[in-house]
Amino acid sequence: MTLKEMIFKRKSCRSFTNIPVDAATIEIIKAFPMKPLYPDIKVHWDIVPRNQVKCICPWTTPQLITIYSEEVEGYLENIGFLFQQMDLYLQTLGLGVCWLGMGRMNPKTTTDVEGMKFVIMLAFGHPKGDQLRHDLKGFKRKPMDQITDKSDPRLEPARLAPSAVNSQPWYFTHEDDTIHVHCSKKGSRLDIGIALAHLYAANEESFRFFHAGHVSDLPGYTYMGSVTL
Repeated sequence: MTLKEMIFKRKSCRSFTNIPVDAATIEIIKAFPMKPLYPDIKVHWDIVPRNQVKCICPWTTPQLITIYSEEVEGYLENIGFLFQQMDLYLQTLGLGVCWLGMGRMNPKTTTDVEGMKFVIMLAFGHPKGDQLRHDLKGFKRKPMDQITDKSDPRLEPARLAPSAVNSQPWYFTHEDDTIHVHCSKKGSRLDIGIALAHLYAANEESFRFFHAGHVSDLPGYTYMGSVTL
């Protein structure tokens, strides 16, 4: 299954077995090429054992992906964009995955990456039972007319994107062939990166992200950038 196909099947997993992912699969995961939103922002990620992290969730997994970044303009969108590609890819391998906003590194077993900030982690592993959705009815998402000024089927992948507490902080406006991307002032910029990753995965050959100098903020929103698909 491709990343584009997985957009319409994926869901966040919160029920895992305690069986570690095998070493061969770990190497395959490490070799997966992710496209950055901002190529100049330095990012470091690693797959670590559970004893290197702390999380108040009632569940976790034997291995987790820990993610660090330079703390510069755009780093949160960049992280969301990169690792939602990983989220989709892990699920094409038959694994379950979930973003862990409450996770932290364990200072007793790890050392921070010099010059970078720990941002977030992904729990991944073997899911208990069938992990994928079989139709769109399982997605609890805002209708299209609440996330865009113009009904546009090209935005369906972004509409289905996951977000923190399902907040869906994105709003899209249209100008000719360009789609402007806005984030609720109370929303997470990381979530915007996740939505953009879905647009990229669905339009890998034609996706282009850029900043248009003339776009103003909408009331209650911040302009984040523009895309052509």
